[in-house]
Amino acid sequence: MVRWSSGNVSQTAANMALIRALETQKPPDQRLFSDPFAWRFLPLWQRALLSLARLPPWRRIVEGIFDGRAPGARTSGSARTRLIDDWTREAVRDGLQQVVIMGAGYDCRALRLKELHAILAIELDRPQMIVVKSRLLADVRVGQIVRVPIDFLREGIEERLGKTGYSFHARTLFIWEGVTNYLNAASVDAAFETFARAAAGSRVIFTYVHADAITGQFSAPGLAQLLARLRRIGEAWTFGFYPEVLPEYLTRWGFRLIADLGAVEYRARYWSPVEQPEGYEFYRAVLAEKMVPISDLKR
Repeated sequence: MVRWSSGNVSQTAANMALIRALETQKPPDQRLFSDPFAWRFLPLWQRALLSLARLPPWRRIVEGIFDGRAPGARTSGSARTRLIDDWTREAVRDGLQQVVIMGAGYDCRALRLKELHAILAIELDRPQMIVVKSRLLADVRVGQIVRVPIDFLREGIEERLGKTGYSFHARTLFIWEGVTNYLNAASVDAAFETFARAAAGSRVIFTYVHADAITGQFSAPGLAQLLARLRRIGEAWTFGFYPEVLPEYLTRWGFRLIADLGAVEYRARYWSPVEQPEGYEFYRAVLAEKMVPISDLKR
């Protein structure tokens, strides 16, 4: 989710766009994915870096600078993007009929994944983000995308979805990338209550940080500096899960856990060992499927 400070897009939002834009600059046989829209969200100085990154020596310099400032963030972010792309394609192949992208930020999956072009895609995010994203993508006419403003900390998700063409009877894919660590337990529960009302067979993809990372107790290179930088720019993390309690939490909402992968695991899927710097091991990605009707849930 893109968060805002003093009316401007946050540095973390630009960083994720830069990660995706850098990966897209690689030759087709080397990159993990292609996001031809990511460059649109970059400030001018990052676009200048991106133009240089078309050349492998300059790209390695830019990547080295990025990796030095935030160990593991680039390779984790790229691998996570590819992982969620793969899970999304699989969900559509398995018959899911609509997608809801929660805290969509600069996520352009509804535009760049052809599998999503034939189904309804709903993007929820802060009002400022909706305005900026819609303006920067005004010339792009692909798919069936509805963008809806919301404040997850204060507003109900179902009320917003009810005005979009969303069907509570259709099997739905919820994508919730980079959001939960900026919320609180109540707003995370509220989101899962909405997920729980979806049709059986619906799926949720979401990311989270290990709860110990919130307080800096997780052992990972660069974590202390990262937390200090997030506090400095007004984007401190506020929520995390412990992996060992996640299966029970999902069961409480009628979901079964399919996969809960840490950054080490999903990097290993897509990067060679020599391309995997240490860092960001506290970040995780989850795939779960709705099994139990909400009327049968016991909480």
